Amino acid sequence: MGRLNQKSRENVNDEINTGYKGIFQKAKKPKILICTPEITELPEGMGNAANLVASKGGGLGDISASLVKHLNDNQDFDLHIVLPKYDRSIKHMAKITNQQIDRLAVVLSGQGIHLVNDSAFSYIDNPYADNRMHTPVRRSLVFQRHIINNLLDFIKPDVVHCNDWMTGLIPAAARSKGIKSLFTLHNIFSEKKTMMEIEFSGIRPLDFSELLYFERFPENIKEKWNQHFETNPVNFTASAILASDYFNTVSETFLEELRENIFPDIVSKPIFDMIKMKCEANRAIGILNAPSDGMNPEYLRDIKNFNSSNVIIKKAENKILFQKRMGLPIEANIPIFFWPNRLYYQKGPDLLINHLEYFLQKYKMQIAVVANGDKKLEEKLKLFSKKYPQVAYQNFDESLNNMGKAASDFILMPSRYEPCGLPQMEALRFGTLPIVRSTGGLKDTVHQLDIEKNTGNGFTFMIADKAGLEYGILKAIEFYNLDEMKKKTQIERIMKSAKKDFNLKTTAEKDLNIYQQLIKEKRDEDN
Repeated sequence: MGRLNQKSRENVNDEINTGYKGIFQKAKKPKILICTPEITELPEGMGNAANLVASKGGGLGDISASLVKHLNDNQDFDLHIVLPKYDRSIKHMAKITNQQIDRLAVVLSGQGIHLVNDSAFSYIDNPYADNRMHTPVRRSLVFQRHIINNLLDFIKPDVVHCNDWMTGLIPAAARSKGIKSLFTLHNIFSEKKTMMEIEFSGIRPLDFSELLYFERFPENIKEKWNQHFETNPVNFTASAILASDYFNTVSETFLEELRENIFPDIVSKPIFDMIKMKCEANRAIGILNAPSDGMNPEYLRDIKNFNSSNVIIKKAENKILFQKRMGLPIEANIPIFFWPNRLYYQKGPDLLINHLEYFLQKYKMQIAVVANGDKKLEEKLKLFSKKYPQVAYQNFDESLNNMGKAASDFILMPSRYEPCGLPQMEALRFGTLPIVRSTGGLKDTVHQLDIEKNTGNGFTFMIADKAGLEYGILKAIEFYNLDEMKKKTQIERIMKSAKKDFNLKTTAEKDLNIYQQLIKEKRDEDN
C-alpha cells in the first residue's frame, strides 16, 4: 500500500476535520466533564447501576456527589463524570463477578459515567491507599492517561472540571486541545514526575509541555525538551493551576491565606507563585464547600432522630447511647468534647493530646475521639483512655462518628490550616457547637458566640497553641453552665441557620456560574 499523494492527504484531512466537527455539532447542550477520584453517590436519575459506583476518601467525595446531583437536576448541560473503576468496592456492594463489572462499565458509559478500568484500582478500598505495586501517583497517571488520551477527544467537553493533584496534568492537555478547564484545589498537596516517567505511563507530555510547571524553569521547552526529559520534574498541582482557565479553593479565606503566603512551610513556592498569578489575573475564586444534604439529624440511622424543636431531649438520649458505645461513664450533666478529625499535624491533634492531662485536671469534661491517623498519637490516646475514665478512643467508624456529632456538646477543630472543613458545619446541624482555630474554612463558617447580640455559632481562637485551645474550651464550658433556656434558645437558632447558610446547592451554583462564563469565553473566541 503506497503513500498518499498531496491531494489524497488533503482529502483525508478534510474528511477527518469535517467528520469530527459533524459528530460534535449534534450536541444540543454544552458538555461538562467532571474528573474526580472519589464520589459518595450518583443521583437516582442516572439509573440503578449508578448506585454501585461509590468511593470516599474525604470531603471531595461529598462535593463531587453534590455537584453531579445539581448538574443532573439542572439539565442545562450534557453531563459526563469520569471515575476510577474500584472493582473491590463494587463487588462488596453488589456481589457480582468480574465479567459483570466490566459490562457495568459499558452500560454506565452510555449514561455519561465513564469508569477507568485498570488493575491499579482493582484491589483498594480507599482512593488514596498505598500498596507495593500501585502507588497513589501511579494510579493518578493511569486515571489521567484515559482522560487525556481518550475522553477529551471522544467527549469533546466544553469544560473539564478537575479536582486536586490527581488530575493535575489534565488542564494542560485540555488547553492544548482548545478545551476550557476549571481546577479545584481541595488540599495543599502535590506530586512530581519527570516527563520520561509521565511518558512511560502512556501520556505524551511533549504535546503540552509548554503548559506544564517544571521544578526548574525550562527555556524553549519545545526545542530543548531533551535537556529536561529525564531530570526536570513536573509539579502536578502547580501545572494544573498554571494551565487551568479558572482556579478555585474550597473557601474564601483559604484562598486569601494562600495568596498572602501565610503558610510558607506548607505551601511550596511553585504552588504559591501560580496561585498569586491566578489571583492577579482575576481567575481565582474561593467557593465554600458544604455538608451533604443527607447529613441531617432528622433522618440519619443509628441515632435518636431529632430537629431544633426537640434537640435538648433527644440530645440527652443520644448522649447516653454514645457514652455506652465509647465506654464513657454515663453522666448526663457533664459536657462531651468530641474530636471529629483525622489525627494529622494539619488538624492539630497534638494541641489536645499533649495537654490532655492538664485539661482533665482543670475542667470537668469528657473527651471522645473517633479517628485514625498518626500511629504515635493513636497509641497515646489508647493509653490515656485506659488511665482516665473520662477519655475514650476508638478507630474511625462512620456510624459512631455521626453518633458523636448527635450526642456531644462541642467538637474540637484546632487546625493549623484548613482549606474548608466539613465537620464544623455538620455539627451545627446537630446543635453541637464547634471550637475552632480561626483559619481557612473554619474562619468562614464559625463565628464567636455572642448571646447578648444573638449572633455567632461557636468558639474561636487565633493561635494554634495550648492557650488558644484552652480559651475555646473555657468559653464552651461557660456556655454549658448557662441557664437551660438561654442555651436552648441559642442552639435552636444555630441549628436553623446551619442548613440555610451552608448547603451544597449554593456551592454547586457557583461552579455552574464558572462553567457558563468559560463556555461564553470559548464561544467568543471561536467567533
